[in-house]
Amino acid sequence: MGNREVTAYREADVQGASPVELVIALYDVLVRDMKRLIAAIRAGNIEDRVDHSNHAFEVLQQLECSLDMEKGGSTAKDLSRFYSHLRAKVLQVQFKMDPAMVERQIEMVLELRQGWVEAMAASVDVSGTREIVPLAAGFAGNPYGVVEESQCCGWSA
Repeated sequence: MGNREVTAYREADVQGASPVELVIALYDVLVRDMKRLIAAIRAGNIEDRVDHSNHAFEVLQQLECSLDMEKGGSTAKDLSRFYSHLRAKVLQVQFKMDPAMVERQIEMVLELRQGWVEAMAASVDVSGTREIVPLAAGFAGNPYGVVEESQCCGWSA
């Protein structure tokens, strides 16, 4: 498959995705960027290191921008703090050049990603349609505090 076909396939996949699936996809992109960042550090490739760091910042911006702080309550606030922590670590690694620091962040992202996957799996009812299961009681309609793409700030990655 060529680049155009891959891009078209990804766009079609994203267009039909739920907000939770989009978050999971962004975590996948973030992990990919962080792994590439590690490879660039180990190779001593400054340009790639900066490119992958910048792309990770863009993904983190999109993740944070997608939070609905009003409806998401403490979950959205915790995620915002987590994304801020990740952003600080990606910036810090630019100076410390420590791949192990990035590896620890990848582990945390993957752990959180697994939580989203489990929440999504728990939301599929017997008929096969998704019914989002709240993380905490009291969130009506949007239990995760994730806003639709059209409500979010723009970014390009």
